[in-house]
Amino acid sequence: MKRVILDTNIYGLIVVDKDRNKVRHSVEEKKTVVVYGLPLIRKELRDTPRNIRVGGTNLRNDLLRIYDEFTKNHMLKHMAEAEKLADLYFNVYKELGGFASKHEIVNDLSIVAFASLNALDIVISNDSKTMLSEKTVKSYSIVNQIKKIRIPRFLNYEQFKQELK
Repeated sequence: MKRVILDTNIYGLIVVDKDRNKVRHSVEEKKTVVVYGLPLIRKELRDTPRNIRVGGTNLRNDLLRIYDEFTKNHMLKHMAEAEKLADLYFNVYKELGGFASKHEIVNDLSIVAFASLNALDIVISNDSKTMLSEKTVKSYSIVNQIKKIRIPRFLNYEQFKQELK
């Protein structure tokens, strides 16, 4: 069984996916993966405007429902150590010539820090501009190697769906 965390953008992809029920079934019934939640991800989902509807369903409520179903009983707790690790990622990212501000990228760095410190196997994200950019992935690798922390694998949503099969 693989231990994973889904980036915020993945929940949005799930709610509009025509294979949504297959994905839910694989996560909830087959138990091939355990999805971990993080308060900052839930907060980002809660920031979705309340008035957006997709297919007649309130998007915000749907996102939160899927998140809660997937992560029940598997929540990562706040750790000061994760904040420090995210800061180190950011410092190395800047040294490598990264252009995003800390405000733009801090949640992505934090998600990877929590995943790394909790020895999760995979981070699922389609965010190639910040979380999965060449410079950020290199910063995770450099810092985790120095700290002797295993770095999780990174998959996009389509790769994640393949892993579920």
